Amino acid sequence: MTIKGTKSLLICILIVSNILVVFTSLEFLILKILGLQYESLWSLLLFFIVYGISEIPTNLFLSACLQALTTLDIIPSHTGVLALFLHIASTYIILHIIDRLMASVSISQLGILVFSLVIGLVGWLSIQNDPGPPKRGSKEFEDYKKRIN
Repeated sequence: MTIKGTKSLLICILIVSNILVVFTSLEFLILKILGLQYESLWSLLLFFIVYGISEIPTNLFLSACLQALTTLDIIPSHTGVLALFLHIASTYIILHIIDRLMASVSISQLGILVFSLVIGLVGWLSIQNDPGPPKRGSKEFEDYKKRIN
């Protein structure tokens, strides 16, 4: 790896780290307002690490499922009400599980619900301008299929 490549990698890591710190801080403020209680700073840090490690792959999986269902014409859009419900439900379930498993961190059920609604709505609004996947049988879909085969 060259020095130029290393600089680029470090700059990218720094940018992504700053973005994660900003989002985590905002999530912390929202959760603190909604009744987040923790015993130590370490338990709070562990909570956010577990939440991030759980939330990111879950949302990627749900997005892939929604796009696949849209491609197969099972649902009309990957940005519809089903996407909103899945974003809210996945956040609620993840936070509920973490709350039950971590004795050093606690959040009220109302806090989890309100946080899930806020984060779910923000996630849903962020995908509203995403281009839809190609529908099965369309020219674009057939072009993708030819490239794969």
